[in-house]
Amino acid sequence: MYCPRCSHEQDLEEMRFCSRCGFLMTGVAMLLENSGTIPQLASDSTQAPNRRNGIIRESVFVTLLAWAIGLASTLLWDVGGPFESVAKVGSLVFFIVGLVGLLRFLYAFLFVKDTIPSPSQTTLAGTPYSPPMSENPARAALPSPQSVPVGDYLSRGRTREIVSQPSVTENTTRLLEDQDNK
Repeated sequence: MYCPRCSHEQDLEEMRFCSRCGFLMTGVAMLLENSGTIPQLASDSTQAPNRRNGIIRESVFVTLLAWAIGLASTLLWDVGGPFESVAKVGSLVFFIVGLVGLLRFLYAFLFVKDTIPSPSQTTLAGTPYSPPMSENPARAALPSPQSVPVGDYLSRGRTREIVSQPSVTENTTRLLEDQDNK
């Protein structure tokens, strides 16, 4: 088996970490054993809560309970005394709580998705499952690296020597001397 990070060949199939870079190899071994898919545990699929339906049920319950209490408190508006003002404040508060519950219901209904895929439909990256090219279990490892490391290339020699450019005054002096000699 080869490390997917550094392409170092592992000596033992039971290696938990790559001996060169320290990459965790247990996940790679699990993927190779299951033809590139992540197996789902049976306990996870039976006990996995349905998040969307749970939020919808809770928000409907809160909305109905808050509106029922708010409606009951509106019946106490004609009692008089201190209970009348408490009933008015209570009905306002419970109608607002019911509105928040309704908004939570709409959020769960429109935006929350259940993300429990079946193991036969998806792979590690979430793409549809395609069978491996060869079903040969003896060849259940990454291929050997096909590239030459960068450090093995020879460095390129100097192709041009650095020559300092003459100054402007030297060039002008040389031209004036040539003119005088003519």
